This record gives sequence, structure tokens and C-alpha cells, in this order.
Amino acid sequence: MLDAALLQYFDADGPVAHGLPGEAYTSDAFMQLEREQLFANHWVFVGFAHKLVRVGDVQPIQVGGLPLFLLRDQQRRITAFHNVCRHRNLQLVDAAGNCGKLLRCPYHSWSYDLCGALKNAPYFGGQKAQRQEGFDYAENGLAVVNCEVWHDWIFVNLAPQPMSFADFLAPILRQLGANDVTDYIPLATIDLGEVPCNWKLLMENFIEPYHVFSCHPWLNEFVGMNEREAPVFEDKVLSCGYRFQKADPARGGQLPWFPNLPADKRDRGDWFVLFPNFGFEIFPDQVDVFIAWPEGPQRCRETIALYFVGDGASAAQFAEARAHVIKNWNDLNQEDIGVVERMQAGRRSDGFDGGVLSPYWDPVLQHFARLVCADIARDHQGES
Repeated sequence: MLDAALLQYFDADGPVAHGLPGEAYTSDAFMQLEREQLFANHWVFVGFAHKLVRVGDVQPIQVGGLPLFLLRDQQRRITAFHNVCRHRNLQLVDAAGNCGKLLRCPYHSWSYDLCGALKNAPYFGGQKAQRQEGFDYAENGLAVVNCEVWHDWIFVNLAPQPMSFADFLAPILRQLGANDVTDYIPLATIDLGEVPCNWKLLMENFIEPYHVFSCHPWLNEFVGMNEREAPVFEDKVLSCGYRFQKADPARGGQLPWFPNLPADKRDRGDWFVLFPNFGFEIFPDQVDVFIAWPEGPQRCRETIALYFVGDGASAAQFAEARAHVIKNWNDLNQEDIGVVERMQAGRRSDGFDGGVLSPYWDPVLQHFARLVCADIARDHQGES
């Protein structure tokens, strides 16, 4: 087990705050605690509805170290199931694709409909169509996982009695206010592949603007550090932002703006993290959504989805602007990958003691650490 003192040190009183210890980013034991007590008890962002277009589309995912899959059913709803056949527990879905009307296990051809109900178990009772006495098909369907979709964004929750999804979204909806994002159209996905760092480093880097002047000088020329707002937090929502001073080189420039945009949002860019792993940025002309899938204590996968408004998503006159935006988001995140990879390497050092946090820029990072530790320390009786 981990030494509890390691988790208390970062939150100790003193002239400066400290970050989480290196073991929080490198340890298999800490990763296992996160799987069992954090990811298993929260609404976790797992994917994009626009990746499951047709009825029967399936996508394997992992949450809390458990194999799951997403499915578009006959009512066009997106649902989630544990990714195992009920017979011998073979992983049913090993790649994204379409299963047609039935999901068939390749081992013994047990088949399930798009609601997860067991429809066929050939030869289970001896002959092909013979049913085994006492074996109830209705009790041997796929195990369902709590699943909800907000706009294009899919969340699952492994808890037996999860927090209501409405309560989970309420804090972020309060912060968005009248800045509704439902008319944004998914246009491009940037798959950055496997990143050799702990998932927390990507989330921390996403919400922390302190590094912009050093890592992204071309962005700093647009909005300097003295113009950027310090990040803030409220419960499980972390946020930061700035007001535009001039044309942003990372934006499209001429892309259409969101209709009925509130006056106080017409010259702003805002970042949000909804704990634990949903990050998105909203601008007058686009939304950019960020996801980090943990794959181990020192590696994760990163994907960014870009959304535009109306003609900005399809009209030929905006093709150059769209391409400019996609390139800039790719370049920006490639710059960040190099930094977080080296931060991960530093957390393997015996000389790393959690580092020191800026009292101006980094309280949001300490709050994120507190949220992580609150889950790691709590027992399974607590409510998420």
C-alpha cells in the first residue's frame, strides 16, 4: 500500500503549495486505486457519438481497467455493456466496427441483440436448437453499464447507484449559462495516439495557462501572460480563460460565430475541466473537446474533436479557415506532448518531491490533486 504521508505532503501548510508525489504518476498501485475508487465511481468521459453513426456500430473502451463497449442500438440510442460473453467471458468487441443486427461471440456463436439480450446459444443443451432445462436466456444477457450522452459526448459510470447525470452536469451548465453548445457540428478528430505520460499530467497541462509564454510563444504574442486570467475552480469544475485583444492565430478568423451568442462571450475563449477527465474549450466560432484515456500509470491516449457552427462546418468558402484551425490545434498539442513526456520522466526521479506550485497560477492544480486524493482515500461507501 502507498504511504499516506505521501498524499498528505502536497496539502501541508507552508509558504508554497506542493504537487502530488511522483508515485501518483508512476505507481501501478496508485493506478489501481484510481481504477477502483476514482474511475469506478464517477461519470467518465469515454468517446464521441459521431463515431457511432449507424445502428449496430460498436466501439471497445476501457474504464477503471475493465473492458466495456459502446453500441448504437435500433432506437439509435448509445448504450454501454461489459465487453464479455456470458458463456466463457471472451471479449466480444476487439475493434470498432458494425455488428449488424446481432453481436456474435466467435468462440461458440452465442449471439446477442442490440439491447444485449441473449438470442442464440447453439448446442448449449446438446443439439443445435435444444434448450437446456433451467437455463434462462433472459437472465444471461449482456451486463449493462450506466451510459449517458450530452450533445456529442459519451459518459459511463460503473457505480451500482451513480450520481444522477443531471447533477453531474449541473455545475458545468451553470458556468456555461446562455452559451449553449448544442448547435456545434463535429468536423474533425485529431488522434494523437499514445502519449508516454500519466493521464493526470495531460489534464493538468490542459487547464494550466502558466506554460503558454514558454511552450507556445506564438500564442503568447496574441494574448500575453498579463492578459490571461488565473484559473479558478468550483467543486468539480476547473476553468480558465481570456478576452481577445486581437485576431487569434489559432482560430479560423473568418468562421461563423455561434448564433445568439451572449454579449459577454463574443470576445472570450474559455477552458473547462469537468472532473475527472472531460476537457473542452469554447470560443465564439468553435468548440474543441479533449479526452485522455488512461492505459497505465505512465501512458495514455489523447484525442481532440473539433466542432464548428453552421456553414463554418461545411461551406467551401471556409475550407482554408477550417484547415488552419485543425493544423494549429495539432501543432499546439504536439508541443504539449513533448513537455508532458519530460514531466513524466521527471516524476521517476528520486529528487522529485511534488514540486512547488505558483500561488497565482496553480491553485487549480492543487484542487485537482485534492479531488484525486479524496477518491483515493475514501471507502466504497461514499457517494460520488
